[in-house]
Amino acid sequence: MRHLLGLLAAALVAAAPAAALACGGLFCNNAQPVNQAAERILFARDGDRTVMHVRLTWDGPPTEFGWLLPVPDDVEVGLSSEQLFTELDRLYAPIFTLTTEFEERCEFLARDASSGDAGAAGFPGAGDGGGGVQVLSRQAIGPFDTSVIKADDVVPLRQWLESNGYGIPEGTDALLVPYVEAGAAFVALRLLPDAESREVQPIRLTFTSDQPTVPIRPTAVAAEPDMGVIVHVLGQHRAIPENFLHVRINEAAIDWPGGGQNYPDVVSQAADEAGGQAFATDYAGGSNGLRGNLTIYDAPFIEQVRAARTFQQLEEILFRFQGDADMARVLPGVISGPDGFDPVDFLACPWCYDNERNAITVDGAALAMQIEEAINPPREDLLRLIGQHPYLTRLYSTLSSHEMTQDPLFAENPDLVPVSNQYNATQYIRCGSDGEPDFAGATIETASGLRFRLANGANPNVIQRQAGETVRGEGVPAARVIEQHLVAGQPMVQSDRTAEIADSMAGDDSGCDCDAADGSSPAAALALLAVLGLVRRRR
Repeated sequence: MRHLLGLLAAALVAAAPAAALACGGLFCNNAQPVNQAAERILFARDGDRTVMHVRLTWDGPPTEFGWLLPVPDDVEVGLSSEQLFTELDRLYAPIFTLTTEFEERCEFLARDASSGDAGAAGFPGAGDGGGGVQVLSRQAIGPFDTSVIKADDVVPLRQWLESNGYGIPEGTDALLVPYVEAGAAFVALRLLPDAESREVQPIRLTFTSDQPTVPIRPTAVAAEPDMGVIVHVLGQHRAIPENFLHVRINEAAIDWPGGGQNYPDVVSQAADEAGGQAFATDYAGGSNGLRGNLTIYDAPFIEQVRAARTFQQLEEILFRFQGDADMARVLPGVISGPDGFDPVDFLACPWCYDNERNAITVDGAALAMQIEEAINPPREDLLRLIGQHPYLTRLYSTLSSHEMTQDPLFAENPDLVPVSNQYNATQYIRCGSDGEPDFAGATIETASGLRFRLANGANPNVIQRQAGETVRGEGVPAARVIEQHLVAGQPMVQSDRTAEIADSMAGDDSGCDCDAADGSSPAAALALLAVLGLVRRRR
């Protein structure tokens, strides 16, 4: 049996690509893929050889990038596709959807939905009462410094944006006021200082091996705490971690009002509860959906690209590039302009360069060569592999250096059921005798039957981690089930705490048999949800 051998590896510095949003509106019922910062790998069998696609990323200057991975000596190295990993995240990352229900006597819902008034007046919970800005989150996502902010007035909102380096055009206030009054949050993006590291591209390794293996042990020399690892396996059946345990999470520890963004923390804590070496299954099911956006550019299109000499000529066919991560990577390298011209800034806002557009040139021949040599071939090979393997499994874990004592091995089990990446829960809005919503009585019920009460609009059971340690939710079980998967039959359950978790939360429900709310969302937003048809009235 030949596996990948751990020889020596430089630390991989990785940042997850920005997950594609599932909806573009202000109130989308918290349904969007969870962004898991992690190393990303895809395995597939190709005859007697294993194909391994690895997403390489780097958050520092390109001149300082270094990466080393131990592999068998018959390895063949080629290019992979950034679009592959974009699609894997878009299609198979976990999505947490919180559905809202109101009991029959919630008179305000019908009253305000019918009037079309989504304003915040008369509803408790709108704004923070402090006249300032709430920074709900701030993190690096792909090339962006990303902030989610909320304000109860447009003036402090604008002041925060200006003080954080955002240029605010005149007349913006009037456009923002309706959203502020409706209780909306805002996502603010700006490029991180090292965004030029875009040139780093995923690679493909092919080698003789009879089992997918991640050579994680050498990474321990410089691994960050809770380093994420996402393993995708194309195969005939569901993939399993053979020498690591498997966990099913406690869904009551998820930040449902926040869209489940703490999912990586819950999985990390669950793995620790399983001894530090365990994976969760994000998805297991059909692989055919992966084919959709792995576009193969045909010869006539490539000839159009080759003939382009100016950006205006290229612009006529740019619609074919929309949403293509590989094109986004190579385009800046083939566009030139006057002294001081920045192709990244230009592509982000071409219309901002109207006075210079005639001086912006394109090396169409170089771009055509990139398509022919670096974009199309990996995709053709991937589409062939997907056609041979009807099943895709996505497994997720985090590991700190002291937990990287053995390389995880993966096998298949034909007897296991599929796993959806869609997590669902319902929040019930309880209303008082006056028909107004009682946010203090909020309750959330998960699809697995766990039921708990929010505290001041937040889940008191939320688990959050920092630097490899649990900093919130200590004592809350993260693993609902810990088990050992086998290559056939059902898993051997080592611990099932479902009943224990349910019992521990029953006292928090205080006999509420009807209702719960996402108290972190203002009532104005709930009213607008009603207008948009995203909530249901419970009878």
